[in-house]
Amino acid sequence: MNLPPQLQENIEKWASSQGISTEQFILQAITEKIATLSQQKLAEDTQPNPNQANLYRKDGILVVDAELPANFDINTFIDELREERIQEQIV
Repeated sequence: MNLPPQLQENIEKWASSQGISTEQFILQAITEKIATLSQQKLAEDTQPNPNQANLYRKDGILVVDAELPANFDINTFIDELREERIQEQIV
């Protein structure tokens, strides 16, 4: 690798202080950096998405915590659910 002289000197100094070759030092540094980036990516991927619905139970009731569309009418929604249940009971 063609590294700037100052960086090469630092690598050699730190490698020597750890009793390893410069190649081993560079390999360890790269490996550590990749591990750190991988952990950060995993943490980002596991964080809840604010646009995604959150589903949980509270006091025996199933709760869906989500942002509703601007034109959402709760009464119409309840009426539609009620009608679906009636139709299921009839069949």
